[in-house]
Amino acid sequence: MTGTEEGTATVTGGGCRTLAHRPRFPNVMPDVDEFLGRWNAPAAPRRPARLRRSREGNINTVGLPGIHEADDVDPGHPQWRAAIEDGVWPLVAALTTGAWRLATYDSCEGHAYRSESLAPGRRRVGVLPRSPREFTRAAAALCRSVRAAAPAVPAPVRITLSTCDLTCGRSGRHHPVLDLGLEPAPGAGEEAYFAALSTATEALAAALLAQRPTADRPCGCAAGGGGQ
Repeated sequence: MTGTEEGTATVTGGGCRTLAHRPRFPNVMPDVDEFLGRWNAPAAPRRPARLRRSREGNINTVGLPGIHEADDVDPGHPQWRAAIEDGVWPLVAALTTGAWRLATYDSCEGHAYRSESLAPGRRRVGVLPRSPREFTRAAAALCRSVRAAAPAVPAPVRITLSTCDLTCGRSGRHHPVLDLGLEPAPGAGEEAYFAALSTATEALAAALLAQRPTADRPCGCAAGGGGQ
């Protein structure tokens, strides 16, 4: 299908052809339960986040390009907006407000690094469902959004939807998560990918805002499209 990556679902019963199992290493959070507790308690006190920006636009604790530690924040944190990289903000905002109101655990706007020692970053958002029920609803609605957005996504970009585990550093427990990404389409060069990234982001954000993941509805594969 144009604009998406086909995969095999391992968590939603195998009926979804859009959701793929794609492990990420490492994928660890110091304390998942504490993070979700803060997410669900807007009035709880928050520690200041260490936000440093690299010249390539990375926001992390050290202000360097590449993959580095980043403090976990939530919408109730006074530095919430400042902690999210500008290019990925439309996707994060769509997923954490309105009908979605999901918890996001990771995001990146994508970076075209000058150094040949660093692989280019890709635009993505990671979703941490609070329960199996929320996982199922979110996965189905994300699939519908991906398929609705696909016709408007420029050819150099493809949308990916995948699942993997987030490991809690404190307990060792594995939490199923969902990762929504915008990656280069097969054969697309880096320049074409980054040139089309904003248009692809707008199309995907619009599709997300049109969905309502609050009812038990089939995914876009089963429904045959991306309607509400």
